[in-house]
Formats: sequence, C-alpha cells, structure tokens
Amino acid sequence: MLKKKLFNKSCEVEESKSELLDLSFQNCAPQDVSKYFPNLPQPTMNPVTVAMLGIQQKLSDKLSQINFINSPIRYVYDPTQYAKIPNELYYKKYCQSVKQVLFVGMNPGPFGMCQTGIPFGDTNRVKHWLQIEGVVFKPEVECPNRPVQGFDCPQKEQSGDRFWKFWADQCGTAEKFFEQAFVYNYCPLAFMDAAGRNVTPADLKDCKELEAICDQYYIDIINVLQPKIVVAIGRYIQRRSELALKTASINIPIYYLPHPSPRSVNNHNWPEKANAFLEANNLKRFFQ
Repeated sequence: MLKKKLFNKSCEVEESKSELLDLSFQNCAPQDVSKYFPNLPQPTMNPVTVAMLGIQQKLSDKLSQINFINSPIRYVYDPTQYAKIPNELYYKKYCQSVKQVLFVGMNPGPFGMCQTGIPFGDTNRVKHWLQIEGVVFKPEVECPNRPVQGFDCPQKEQSGDRFWKFWADQCGTAEKFFEQAFVYNYCPLAFMDAAGRNVTPADLKDCKELEAICDQYYIDIINVLQPKIVVAIGRYIQRRSELALKTASINIPIYYLPHPSPRSVNNHNWPEKANAFLEANNLKRFFQ
C-alpha cells in the first residue's frame, strides 16, 4: 500500500514538472527562448521579416525614451513589447517578402492591437482568420478601465472586425490577402487619459517629436517592403504619409481609405466605401 502511494506521488510530481516546463516554454518571450532553452532548434527567419522586426524594435526603443505622461495622457501602452509573441508571429507568418500594397493605420486601439499585438486586432478575427494566438503579458502601468486581457478580451474591436471581415470577404484566406499586401501601424503606442479614454496622435497638440521618430521608421519600413502603393487609412495618416514620403524624396502614390471606425460620421456603410475605393483605384487586381 505504501509502495503504491509513493509510486502515485512520484508520478504526480513528474507530471507537475512536465506541466511547469511546458508552461514556462509557452510563456517564454521569443528573445529569451535561446537563453532558457538552449537545446531547442532555433528557426531562421526571412531577411525581410528580420529587417521589419528590427525596425519595429528600434522604433519602440526610441519612443520609450520620451515621457508622454502629460495632460491629457496618463497611460501609455506598447503592445509590440508586452504582446511581442503574437506580434512577432504576425510578421513571421505574413511579412516574408516585399509587398505591392502597404496599408498604414494610425496606432493601436484599446480592444484591438492593445489586446493582441496585431493592427486592427479584433481577437475573434485574429484567432480565426489570421490564425494567430499567443501569450500576452501586461503593460508596465495598466489603466484600471482598460485592462489588457489578451486573447481572452470579450470586447469586440469594431474597426478591426470591420476591416478584417471585409478582407475575408474579398480574399477568402488571409494568405491570399498578404501575398501582395501588408498592414502596418504608423505609431506602435496607445495613449489614454485618466479615465481610460483613447487619445490618438491626431488628438495631441504637441506631437512633433513623436511624429519625427515615427516618420523616420515609417520610411525605413517602406524601404524594406518597397511597396508600389501606400493606402493611408484615415486623413491623419494620409497627411503624415504625404509629408514623410515627400521629405524622403520617395515617389509612391498614396491613396486615402476612410477609417473603418463606426464612430466616424456617415460611416455605417464602410464596406461599400472600401469596395468602391478598390474599384476606383484598380486595386482589386492585387487580391484576386
């Protein structure tokens, strides 16, 4: 009887150790895998992917040196860092070559990229259409009214749901969309006031330092991806794109696409607007 109890206890301990090891690996940040799991084979990444992730990290590092905490901003989130695992999966899966079309959004939304690390990252669309999921940690200082719940976030990201549903209807699969296109956010940071309300770069009175840095790395992204067309999602990004590309002497056509937010005036029919935009600019050829 004693021998049986000891055997069962030993099995429980071994199972517990196995579970802990599995859990540790699953929660290990990508940059720490080789450190804590040196015997695992380290995958090689495509040069385009490596370059894009390097630019993103440099941008994040540069912006982290700025103190943004000033009225009205009370909280700053950088999902490219605390949601690094799914964010890097996005690049590794869908950014392995130059692209014909670059879609550029403004910055993370509270229920989208702030939760998943993916531009316009509604959790449902990211999990089931982009087929990306991963461990999401917490920002350094979390707003009580805007908790980061990662892929367990129950709140739908309306803009992201609209955006990715539209492309699902157009392309069928995410792989088809990303064959010749990619989606990038101009600014990787999300800003909130004391109550957790979203503060966009367009809302800031003094954002010259932020824009100068984001412009610099935006041009680096364009130089890597070499798009033939830039699609600016929203008027703010249209203005930033025109100025940044002109300053860098880059001659690429910039097309304006209305932002999919349902909060925008007269935007209930955004899918119809987006479809008309594709037809008017002869862009459907990239997604068929």
